[in-house]
Amino acid sequence: MKIYRADKEDLEEVNELLTELIQDERKYDSNINQKYVVKNYYDQFINNSECCIIVAKSYDKIVGYGFGFIENSGEIYENKVAKLDAVFVKTEYRKQGIANEIIKYFTNWAKEKEAKYINLTVCKANEDARKLYEKQGFETEKLILKKRLVW
Repeated sequence: MKIYRADKEDLEEVNELLTELIQDERKYDSNINQKYVVKNYYDQFINNSECCIIVAKSYDKIVGYGFGFIENSGEIYENKVAKLDAVFVKTEYRKQGIANEIIKYFTNWAKEKEAKYINLTVCKANEDARKLYEKQGFETEKLILKKRLVW
């Protein structure tokens, strides 16, 4: 397994994985459109030094990825903050430590960028992801609340 920062040639597969991630999240959020397909979302970030797209490649196939960016560079908060926006591993490759390696890679990147914290959002019902992040040292600091307006 090779973990590295994505390049332009990886973008098509990474965008496909984002579609899989979004559809996988439907288990936890019924408001996600089951017909939504990502086209070129990550293309806008590939050359941005404040963004990091990470891929996990097995032989010639990308089986997982992560994406994050510098969320605050010291304006709103005193310290620079990185945001881990997405981590996804194809179902058949899970429980092999790939997500851990992606998170470690992002953590090292964030440290190089002099971030003092990493923030992320995870669905409350996604216990596997919550356990993964907690094992990596993440703690609950804020809660996002949602109110249904239509029943």
